[in-house]
Amino acid sequence: MASSYSNYHPVDSILSSLAQEAVQGEQAFVANQIFETVQTPERSGTLLIEASRNFTGAGAGLSFERAPGSSRVRIGGFDRSTTTFKALNYGLEDVIAMEELEDSQFPGSEEQRLVKKVARALMINREKRAADLLFNTSTFSPITPSTKFNSAGGSPLDYLHSTPIETVFSNAHGIYPDTMILGHGVFRALSRNPEIRGIAGGGYSSGFTTGQYILSHEDTIGILRAKLGIENIYVAEARQDTAVPGATSSEAFIWDTESIWVGILKGSDAITNRSGVKIMPTAALNFKWKDMQAGQYDSLDLTRRHVWAEESCLYKIIDANYGVLVNNCLA
Repeated sequence: MASSYSNYHPVDSILSSLAQEAVQGEQAFVANQIFETVQTPERSGTLLIEASRNFTGAGAGLSFERAPGSSRVRIGGFDRSTTTFKALNYGLEDVIAMEELEDSQFPGSEEQRLVKKVARALMINREKRAADLLFNTSTFSPITPSTKFNSAGGSPLDYLHSTPIETVFSNAHGIYPDTMILGHGVFRALSRNPEIRGIAGGGYSSGFTTGQYILSHEDTIGILRAKLGIENIYVAEARQDTAVPGATSSEAFIWDTESIWVGILKGSDAITNRSGVKIMPTAALNFKWKDMQAGQYDSLDLTRRHVWAEESCLYKIIDANYGVLVNNCLA
């Protein structure tokens, strides 16, 4: 009688914990932070999207005044929309010979090393999928500052406050954006920008604006959060090896370093049941069916040990009107 799948391919809770801990740090990997996660009861389902116009008033031309004995004015409504989703499986595995397990003189568990290696690759892939979704000029029509943020006279705070934030506010029925994602290069330029350094130094007349004071990571984010009113600010600094296997290593940033995404990713108020998922409008969501799991199994001839990690989720655009992509920010 053939062995069951679970007998030779078990999920290991210890390896699963290690897989979920295999991260570079909050400032580098942001994909698992920027999206609100909707835990779905099924792999696939229907997304019910509430129409914001149902909650922005009764419309022009109606009088709410009611004469004694007369009926109340009945307001109209707008249809809610739907779309479908299906969580996709993302998984990898690595393998080690049984002889290497026996002969290895390196400290620590070889299985644990492999699962961290596999989980890191999955984490990088997750970051790449998020970057391709949000830093996408086909989905979010890009806008470009006429004066670059690292050029003389560049005023990033004034530009961000007056252009992308106002655009999202207008498109989102009067809701301000709650999330900003900055590429590494533009964030570093903001730390050296005279307009932002002038705020930290007490004004543009301060000597800090002449160049001898560069803001720290935390100070720059604090100024952006305070002056732009955006609570959730992330610096996307994760890197990946872009060379094909066997070629010389070549690292690059996953997120475009000269772009900024501004929009609404929080407060979707998801409600889930067997019939589907109901949300308030947001730019994008993470539909998660299964958390990252990991395990190990031996080959049938007992010559190799396989270690694997897998998750089932989907990053999905809900409404592109709730986000703006600012690109080519640097000279």
